[in-house]
Amino acid sequence: MGAFEDAQIRAIVRAVEGFTERVIIRLALNITDQLIRYTPVDTGWARANWVPSIGASSDSPATSQPTPSLVASASSSQAAGQAGLLSYKLPRGSIFISNNVPYIGRLNDGSSAQAPAGFVQASIRRGISNTEAQVR
Repeated sequence: MGAFEDAQIRAIVRAVEGFTERVIIRLALNITDQLIRYTPVDTGWARANWVPSIGASSDSPATSQPTPSLVASASSSQAAGQAGLLSYKLPRGSIFISNNVPYIGRLNDGSSAQAPAGFVQASIRRGISNTEAQVR
């Protein structure tokens, strides 16, 4: 192949990678948005602890007994994680959306009257559907 063909191939690969990165960013933001929106709220602790991250899941400790300052701090981490997604590039690795609140599993099992059992899975499905509609 000549230099021209090599340049064309590189340009196509860059375009495909760029498109893929934009779709992944949109998907992660949409899923995070849905998880936040549909998490039941008592203190706001579980909702504030949906933290997106790149390369590894967030290991921020989450206690069962939040204070208003801990909720505010978690909300800041959440916002920083969402902002960090905007600069995502494929070589940085996988995207994770974590919630380390000890009772998040019980909430997803239906322990709150505010959300049905399986709200996490339903939020992920809605995030995927929203992304599909936006990408078309």
